[in-house]
Amino acid sequence: MKRWIPILLAILCSSALTMMALAEPVAVGSEITVKKPVKIAKLAKDPEKFVGKVIRIEGTAKAVCQGAGCWVEISDAKGVTFLAKSLDESVLLPKDSAGRSIVVQGVVTKMAAKSHDHEHEGEDHVCPVPTYLISTQGALLP
Repeated sequence: MKRWIPILLAILCSSALTMMALAEPVAVGSEITVKKPVKIAKLAKDPEKFVGKVIRIEGTAKAVCQGAGCWVEISDAKGVTFLAKSLDESVLLPKDSAGRSIVVQGVVTKMAAKSHDHEHEGEDHVCPVPTYLISTQGALLP
């Protein structure tokens, strides 16, 4: 019996990876037109340099808003993250997007210091309030 446990675990992991690979592409919001991505580490290191600019970033969806799908924390291969958020909630991601590759286009925005000022109907969670974020225009989960 003990010999079967590693085999079963390998099959389960393989199945999960296959399901992720077979996930349908999802595009939300505006078409992504910026061709060259900005590295997340470069953006995170000096976001002020990019304020007001429309940029593209690529990475992995580390976390996604479980209320409406209005924000996503995007991680690069080294674990550096940056937040993209649909400020008017017009670009909403599937809540099960965490772990998938993602491309986001939007305007780098400096946020005024304030507390969380909205609620998602029927949801009990807190949306992050960072100093800088990407105001999402469009996103693609390839």
